[in-house]
Amino acid sequence: MHRKFVREGEVSPGVGFTADLVYYEGGHGIFNAPRHRHNFDQIRFIVSGDPDFGHGLEAAGGQSAFFPAGAHYGPEVIEQAEVLLIQWSPDWVTRAQHDETYSEMQKIGEFRDGYYVTVDAEGAEHRADGRNAVWENFMGRELTYPTPRYPQPILMNPEGFDWRPLNEGVSIKSLGRFTEDDVYVSTYKWDARSVLDLSPERMQFIWVSEGEVSIGSDTYGPRTVIFSDFGESVLVEAAEGAKVVSFGMPVPARASVHI
Repeated sequence: MHRKFVREGEVSPGVGFTADLVYYEGGHGIFNAPRHRHNFDQIRFIVSGDPDFGHGLEAAGGQSAFFPAGAHYGPEVIEQAEVLLIQWSPDWVTRAQHDETYSEMQKIGEFRDGYYVTVDAEGAEHRADGRNAVWENFMGRELTYPTPRYPQPILMNPEGFDWRPLNEGVSIKSLGRFTEDDVYVSTYKWDARSVLDLSPERMQFIWVSEGEVSIGSDTYGPRTVIFSDFGESVLVEAAEGAKVVSFGMPVPARASVHI
C-alpha cells in the first residue's frame, strides 16, 4: 500500500482533516486489515479497482462510501485499486504528530498487520488497533468511540441515480447527505458551458473525472483535486462533457442562541 499526500489542514475552525490518494499494489500480495473502527468520519472515493471493505461491502470504480465514526468495518481485502481517502475529526492528530508518536512507540512495541503489538513482563502479547493506539499515546487519554450514527459504512452507486438539472448547463446526481453536519457526496456533469459555484458556507472539493474544468485562467484535467476552503467561493467553469465528483465537508456548528 502506498499513499500520495493530497492535503491536510482544517475543514473549519477546530476540525482537522487529511486527504490522501491510496494505491494498493497488485501481484505482490493482497492488502488485509482486520475488522475495526475509528473515532473519526471518512469518505472513500474509489478511483479504480474493487476493494472489499467487509461484510458484503464490495465497492467498484466510480463509487463512494461514507464511513461513520464508531461504526465497524472490515475485514478489508484490497488488491490493485486506487482510493481517494478523506478523514476528519475535532480530535484530529496531524501527520507530523502521528509520525513522531509512531516512532516513539516503535521503541516499545511493533506495528504489525494493522495492530500495535506489545509484550508484557510475563511474555504475554497484547494487541491494539494501530492507528487508535497512536491517537491514545499522543492525546494521553483512552480513546472512546462515539455511538455510530449509522451501523455500517454506506456505499453509493452513482449508476443507480438519475441526473437532475442544477442550473442552466449543469446536472447533478445527489448521492447522499449525512449527519447533522450535512456532509454530502454529489456528481456533476456539464451539458453545456456553464459555471458551478462552490459556495463559502463549508469546505468543498472536487475530483475531476472527465474532461477539463477551469478556475479563472487555469485549466485542469482528470485526476485533479480542487479545494474550496470554508469562507471561500470558487467558480468552476467547464464545457459540455466534463464530469466531477464533489465532496461537501461538515458545515460548522452554529453558536447556540439563548432566549
